[in-house]
Amino acid sequence: MKRVLLKLITFIHKRKIEKLLECGSRCEFGLKGKQVSLHMGSTKDCIKLGDNVRLLGQLISSNGGQIIIGNNVSIGANTRIRASELIVIGDFCAISEGIVICDNNNHPTNPKDREYMQKTPIGSVERSWVYAEHAPIRIGNACWIGENSRICKGVTIGNGSIVAANSVVTKSVPDNCIVAGNPAKIVKTDIDKLPRYFKN
Repeated sequence: MKRVLLKLITFIHKRKIEKLLECGSRCEFGLKGKQVSLHMGSTKDCIKLGDNVRLLGQLISSNGGQIIIGNNVSIGANTRIRASELIVIGDFCAISEGIVICDNNNHPTNPKDREYMQKTPIGSVERSWVYAEHAPIRIGNACWIGENSRICKGVTIGNGSIVAANSVVTKSVPDNCIVAGNPAKIVKTDIDKLPRYFKN
């Protein structure tokens, strides 16, 4: 009985999420929290998932920001992907837990604008990301983003690269390297040349 009930709850939850985005086949969604949020004019067309995506975190689109996620991608719990312009995640990526990927500053940079914003009610347009600096984020294929990392606006992460846990990535990362730290710096290159465990 419990198994049947869980399947029913999972089915209903998945149908609710599918009304808020476009997704391919075999997508899975966690049951905790609000996983998809559309704000300030964003619509279902703003978020696109490929096939076999496992989403345990949260996707937030504001002001028409696009989130495009490739095939065979996993996104861990407590991860927040926030777009007001564009975030692209390639195929075969593992996005761990507690990560923030945000293509904007969330607030105006000028202190006078922030003072004005703070005088407005919660939910007002003055508090929206439309008044924050923004730039696209692109994460290549087969990348691994470690726990509690932050990927900042304007960053491109090359194919096959790894972002170590607790890193803050403020500059673009080449293909096939490991970056670590705050701000993240390259600590290893040519990781595609390392010995393989799987022979295929």
